[in-house]
Amino acid sequence: MKNIKRIVVSTIILSFLFGGLGCSSTTKKEENDAIKFKEEYEKLNDTIRESDGAFYNNVSIDEKNPIQYISAKEAVEIIKNKTGIIYFGASWCPWCRNAIQVLFDVAQKKNIDVIYYVDMDKVRNIYEVKEGELVKTQKEQEGYYKLLEALDSILGEETYTLTNDGKTYDTKEKRIYMPLIVGIKNGNIVENHVGTVNLNSEQTKYSTLTKEQYNELYQVYDALLSKTFDNCIENKCS
Repeated sequence: MKNIKRIVVSTIILSFLFGGLGCSSTTKKEENDAIKFKEEYEKLNDTIRESDGAFYNNVSIDEKNPIQYISAKEAVEIIKNKTGIIYFGASWCPWCRNAIQVLFDVAQKKNIDVIYYVDMDKVRNIYEVKEGELVKTQKEQEGYYKLLEALDSILGEETYTLTNDGKTYDTKEKRIYMPLIVGIKNGNIVENHVGTVNLNSEQTKYSTLTKEQYNELYQVYDALLSKTFDNCIENKCS
């Protein structure tokens, strides 16, 4: 009888330990993603963007932010089968840097603890014109073209073009412009918003949003998240 008790107790302890490890692993990844996002965005504060010599707009990201990094393939899976918010952006994108805190504020108000993040630096390809020829200088991540197909209905009809010395070069591909926020409900895109809001004549893309502009974008994201999670409980929607 004592041996049986020892086995039962040992089993309970092992279950607790391994269960705890499983939970810690998930929590650790979420924490790592949040910190990684914070570091990527904040490291550009007070630095100059090489392409145009302008100072990046400063951001301050909470280390407990809801960001969860996903790949192109994972984004396709969510778009086709799940419910959630996907944010397509990059740390160097001035509009993304203005948009992200507004999105976080809305998510916090609505108790949404996960925002899926597709880092477009890692996912999409890069084209350049060299010696009069269109050249792909960075290959797209696996699943990128499937992602373009999944987003086709909201990407418009125009293909991505580059202009060099007055000549236009057509990539024959659609483009995901940033920041793009997409709401998916039960495997259907229900709402999306690209960019931020209109700027005043004296502002540049690096300018901090005014209180009025912040409120305008807040309302846009509030409506987007409401439409996505309406009638949803614990990630299950009716």
